[in-house]
Amino acid sequence: MAAGWSAGQTVDGLDALGHAINVTNTLGRYTPDAPPQVVAACLLHAIPQWPLADEAVHELVEAECGVEARWLVEALRAEEAVLAQPTEHAVEAHLRLLRTMPWLAHATLAFKIVTLHYGVAHAAQGRWGAAQAWSSQASQGGRPPYLRQLHALATDIVSPAMAGAFARLLDQNLFLTVPAAS
Repeated sequence: MAAGWSAGQTVDGLDALGHAINVTNTLGRYTPDAPPQVVAACLLHAIPQWPLADEAVHELVEAECGVEARWLVEALRAEEAVLAQPTEHAVEAHLRLLRTMPWLAHATLAFKIVTLHYGVAHAAQGRWGAAQAWSSQASQGGRPPYLRQLHALATDIVSPAMAGAFARLLDQNLFLTVPAAS
């Protein structure tokens, strides 16, 4: 499904399927025992534009990949709303969801690690200007609050290596400005 749906789409200048594979490789590097439903959810969530309405996609994912893959895809897409409008209530609700769905925390961190790596690469190559790569919050020594909270929660769920990789990227004070497939 991911290969068919990703045709012609890009994420951060990379073919969307290549992005999806980067995310699943990152998941596998830190969590080699991830169930196939988690891998499927990562592959499908990484596709920026689905060919069907969300509910139709969710039903197809459930039929082809299982109900857990559907729940993960829905939760990964719901996080986009939290990132777009990070109210205290929305952030806390999503963090509760992450606590109750450990595989969601693994998948979410895989996406964040890949996206932060893209940010580092783009900034190093001069492909993003300073205004895009660095937020005023980051330049003042802070990190986006949701990402800090995500890291604090994830340290109790994911492997120390995965949490450490995420923390190192956060410590570089990058700010994500690219909303696609986060």
